Amino acid sequence: MQVRTFPPGAALADVVRCFQIVEAPEEATRTLLPDPGVVVAFRYRGAAVRIEGAEATRIPDAAVTGPRGTIRRIRTLAGGGLVVAKLREDGAARLLDVPVRELYGAVLPADALAPRAAVARTAARIAEAATDAERVASLEAFLLARRAARAPDRLVAAAVEAIRARRGGLRIAALARQLGLGQDALEKRFRAVVGTSPKQLASLLRLHHAIEVHLGGAPLSSAPYQAGYYDQSHFIREFRAVTGEPPGRYFAAGTHG
Repeated sequence: MQVRTFPPGAALADVVRCFQIVEAPEEATRTLLPDPGVVVAFRYRGAAVRIEGAEATRIPDAAVTGPRGTIRRIRTLAGGGLVVAKLREDGAARLLDVPVRELYGAVLPADALAPRAAVARTAARIAEAATDAERVASLEAFLLARRAARAPDRLVAAAVEAIRARRGGLRIAALARQLGLGQDALEKRFRAVVGTSPKQLASLLRLHHAIEVHLGGAPLSSAPYQAGYYDQSHFIREFRAVTGEPPGRYFAAGTHG
């Protein structure tokens, strides 16, 4: 599996975290951790299926994946290629006409959220593109056309920034007080914009941090402490909740991506 990452242009820097070109020269099955934001993807070659138990479901060639709390297993056929926009946690609310909480756990065809003609035009341009830069530019233009004029929720944006800055290592009640909101009020506004609760996002970012530390060379015995977990059982419990298996077995499988 080959992944090439590109930064967004200035016009979408507050909406998109990064663009990626993902190509699979050979058939591959990957276990994907939940992304902290909504993901928009256009496939320009090949096909992919989502594996759930004994079932394999074809993923739309142009798809929007909402936030979720558990892994996905994806099988990509040989020769597959797609261009991906990974949105900032509060970025999807600037593009969509529906509350982001309604996307939780969903994988939808892109034409459920954008005009079918616009999706078809973008898919054709991406398929005809000769370079990574052209594919990214086509997806960027699609997202720019969807960008709404509505103002962002500044308090939710501040909450997201605080959670990301601490990599999930903060108390949500204290964050709500700092922002001048009750915890319930913050959670309601946060779900509408981000699709998850502040606590869910904090837990996911902390888990991502622990995995990054481990993949950077730290043993599993110490990586969780470096990421802010107070003990191994805390880490293993949250890891199992997301992946369905203990850390050692997950990494030994070699399909994480």
